[in-house]
Amino acid sequence: MNYTQITEAQLEEMLSTIGIDHVDRLFDVIPESIRCKEGLDFSPPQSELELQRSLSEMASHNNGAHNMVCFMGCGAYDHFYPVLIDQLISRGEFLTSYTPYQAEASQGTLQAFFEFHTQISRLAGLDIANASLYDGATAVAEAAILAVNTTRRHTVLVASTLHPEYLAVLKTCLSDLHVNITLLPSTDGRVLPETVREKMCDDVAAVIVQSPNIWGQIEDWGGCFDVAHEDPKTLAIAVFNPIASAMLKTPGECGADLAAGEGQPLGNALNLGGPYLGLLAAKEKFVRKMPGRLVGMTTDEDGRRVFCLTLQTREQHIRGAKATSNVCTNQGLMAMRATMFMTTVGKEGLAEMATQSWHKAHYLATRITELDGWECTFDGDFFNEFTVNCPVDVTKLVNSGKKHGMLVGVAANGRRMRKLSTGNELIIAVTEKRTRHEMDSLVSLLKEHSS
Repeated sequence: MNYTQITEAQLEEMLSTIGIDHVDRLFDVIPESIRCKEGLDFSPPQSELELQRSLSEMASHNNGAHNMVCFMGCGAYDHFYPVLIDQLISRGEFLTSYTPYQAEASQGTLQAFFEFHTQISRLAGLDIANASLYDGATAVAEAAILAVNTTRRHTVLVASTLHPEYLAVLKTCLSDLHVNITLLPSTDGRVLPETVREKMCDDVAAVIVQSPNIWGQIEDWGGCFDVAHEDPKTLAIAVFNPIASAMLKTPGECGADLAAGEGQPLGNALNLGGPYLGLLAAKEKFVRKMPGRLVGMTTDEDGRRVFCLTLQTREQHIRGAKATSNVCTNQGLMAMRATMFMTTVGKEGLAEMATQSWHKAHYLATRITELDGWECTFDGDFFNEFTVNCPVDVTKLVNSGKKHGMLVGVAANGRRMRKLSTGNELIIAVTEKRTRHEMDSLVSLLKEHSS
């Protein structure tokens, strides 16, 4: 394709063909009041060398986990991944692959997605998984839509401890479907099974509970889902952390019918907030109702193993208006990274990451609560993330941490958490990457601010 700009003669020919005398006529529908009257304030032209220097200088102002000690979490975590992941994913056959409609030309991509299905199904403890969705928030919304479509009911019970951004996306996706979202209030940072029972009615399509939840607390999935299943039509949806699944009970072991989650911790960098990777797993009976892509394995006439999208239920070229979802693509490259990552580190590697994250988080929580005035907000169990009450202004603390080269955590009353709290809580996440020195440095910083 030729990207050379059109000539004046070509422009005049195009304008004449569509019957106008100037390109500005194309924008007549834009009100004059909001049009830019003055010229754009562009910098003067630069040589390639000058441009490289300018971009490098601009990039130097970006700060994040690449040059700061990161204790931020709340859905995006600074986990380790081997350098070979970047090398492999940059190969042309991976980087440029798109939708594998033609199975005969896409066996490699289809096999990789099939492996992804298998790995995510095992982490979720369920029969099937798709490949894949946009991010954790849309995965939760798709799980809820599947439940509504399957049960023909119109009420969804959602734990108030669900990530607030996930809840916002859920409300948006369900807003035109005449679905009632009922929040389950929490007690000491968790939702009790008794609370689920109080809200149950004969119109409940699903009960959605995230664990570890937004506060880092481990929820009682088993208890909550047992109550949900007292009505045989109600589905239990677990929102899970795939790294935690290497240590804690899986959604399937706790009775979940569906599991949704964020796949960013599986070998995907923080990427300034995206692209990320939505995970969705389910029991086999929902295979024909799953959104997104499902790769099937069979054999050809010569007995060779082959892969295809015959299990794909709703792409526009298959079902059109009867589609079970409006998702029309997937984060294939991110899913490929996750597949490479899980294959590289293996079952033992994931377990080691989970174990180190758990131990280091509990070490840091113990050190922080030894400081005068600092205490954990909740008494329940947690995995690698916990919440503390700050005796100082949490916003000032976060800003001070940045000046000291440290991302100390996420303020619960901040914009990112959609002002989850009006208090002074700080949500701190610890991964296997954090060292004892880094954790002790955070404790010293907190002590300095509270003295």
